[in-house]
Amino acid sequence: MERKEFLNLVGISIGAVILQNCMSGCSKTSDPTPVAVSPTTPTTPTPPSTGGTTPTVSGLTGNNSLAKGAIDFSVDITKSDFEILKTNGQALVSGDVIIARTKSGDFLVVEKACTHQGTTVDFVSDNSTFKCSNHGSIFNSSGSVTVGPAAKALKSYSVAFDTAKNILKVI
Repeated sequence: MERKEFLNLVGISIGAVILQNCMSGCSKTSDPTPVAVSPTTPTTPTPPSTGGTTPTVSGLTGNNSLAKGAIDFSVDITKSDFEILKTNGQALVSGDVIIARTKSGDFLVVEKACTHQGTTVDFVSDNSTFKCSNHGSIFNSSGSVTVGPAAKALKSYSVAFDTAKNILKVI
């Protein structure tokens, strides 16, 4: 093998490795799942599943996972897994949704996965929007896209809050 041919093969190999790393950097599976919804907003993450069993979450009744069918659940915001929602401007990820409480005290619930590439969105309490930190898509409080590259809205869920019992119903 001549030196020129050898250097061409090395160059092509290095290029292939670099290209693979660039492509995997934009893949859905390489996106880290954030523990916190916002750097300034502490959250309580959904406990991890172990051995195929459903984790027990204090204060949750119903289904918050799209894999199990339609989203339909209630949370008791006095329980430790959801007590952060007692404070206006806070949010947390629960199952396949993000539950946010605006600065004015309203509740918003949208699917957590950005419709562009599936990255978990963050709640921005200053303007009650959801932002994808991966590619910059922004969604308004009802889940509609206001800034791309996402082209499809986040699914938004109806909520009802029982102030006497501190129970949030999501459907």
